[in-house]
Amino acid sequence: MPTFQTLPKPLPLPPESARIFRLTPPRVSQKSVLTLARSFGLKGNMKTGSLCQDARQSNYSEGSRELVVHHASGGLRFHDKARWQVDDGSSHVEFDDATATRMAERFIEAYSVVPLAECKPLRVSRLNVGLAEKRTGFAEHRVIDVGVAFVRVVDGIPVEGPGGKAIVYIDSKGNLTGIDRLWREIREANAAVVPLRSPEVAQEEAAREWRGTGSGHISVDDIRFGYFEHGWDVAQRYLQPAYVVSMSIHATEGHFVRSAGIRTEYLGAAGVKSPERLIPRKAKVPPQTPR
Repeated sequence: MPTFQTLPKPLPLPPESARIFRLTPPRVSQKSVLTLARSFGLKGNMKTGSLCQDARQSNYSEGSRELVVHHASGGLRFHDKARWQVDDGSSHVEFDDATATRMAERFIEAYSVVPLAECKPLRVSRLNVGLAEKRTGFAEHRVIDVGVAFVRVVDGIPVEGPGGKAIVYIDSKGNLTGIDRLWREIREANAAVVPLRSPEVAQEEAAREWRGTGSGHISVDDIRFGYFEHGWDVAQRYLQPAYVVSMSIHATEGHFVRSAGIRTEYLGAAGVKSPERLIPRKAKVPPQTPR
C-alpha cells in the first residue's frame, strides 16, 4: 500500500457557502454557427463559405479563416490559419505583456467574446522560433505570436479546469489572428446557495482514492479552490465549487521508479450536496466480435 503525505502548509480557506449554477445546454446548429461566423466578420453564408459537421463539432470556413464550435460544450475556436502561429520568416513581437493584454481586451470588447467584468488576465504566452547555422555561427531568435489568456471569475472566485478560459492571439503587427473561448452560459442568476466542505475532507477523499494496491509514496503538492469547468468535449450541466488536489506519485519498485514524481490531480466537490459528478464517467467501449 502506498504512503500518503498530506499538504504540510496551511490549506486554502474557502467561504462558508457558495452558489451552484445551472448551465444552459449548448444548441449548436447550422444557423447558430453562421451567426457566430458573422460576429467575427465573416459573411457567414453557404455561398461564400463551407460548413462541415460531425458528432463532435461544426467547422465553418471562408478562405483561410475557420470557426470551430464544439457541440458538447459550445466552446469555439476562431483562427486565421494563414496567419495564426505562422512564421513568415521575419516577424518579431516586440511589445511587452502589459501592451499585449490591453490589445487583447480591446479585441474581446470589439467581438463580444466574454464580459471583461467577469474575467481577469491569467497569463501571456509567446510562440518562439529559432534558427542556428553551424557553418556560419549565425543564430536568430524571434517571437511570432502572443496568446493572452483570461480566466473566468464567478462571485469573486476564479474558475479552475480547462474551461472558463478565453485566449486571444495577436501577431507582431498587433493584429488579431485567433480566439479560443470555452465559457459555458449560466442559465439562472438566482442559484441555490450551499454550505461548503473543508479542504481537509478533499485530502481524505484523495487519500482513499489512491490508497490501494501497490507501493510507493504520494504527496499532496497543492490544493486549489474554485468553480470547475470541464473541457471542450464534455457536456456539463452545473457550474459548482470544487477542490483540485495536485499530487506527486513516486514509485519505489518496478519499471516506473524515478526521482521526479508523476503529477496527477484529484477533483472533489466542495459543496455539501453535489448535483453532478465532477469526474465524468468513462465511456464504455463495446466488446469487439472476434474475427
